[in-house]
Amino acid sequence: MMSPHQTPHSEDEKANICLIAEEDDESSNSSSVSSCASLSAENYSKLLPAFQETHEEANRLVLSNNRLKGLNNWLEERVKTLEEELEKSKIDF
Repeated sequence: MMSPHQTPHSEDEKANICLIAEEDDESSNSSSVSSCASLSAENYSKLLPAFQETHEEANRLVLSNNRLKGLNNWLEERVKTLEEELEKSKIDF
């Protein structure tokens, strides 16, 4: 959890430092590893609901887009038919 004095940027910096520390020293002590793990778990628990919400919205938008594409295709065909009827009416008149 961020303290009132931390910014999201400083939280990212802390995560990056943990990752760099892991890469630089594979034999680092268990407390720093568990600190990084808890930071990762905290980030995951924050990101998962946001991802799920975004995914659900994307699925809704796909359905809406498909419905609107179908309507657009139908309307384009209807316009084409009406234009052909108009041209035929002009010729017959």
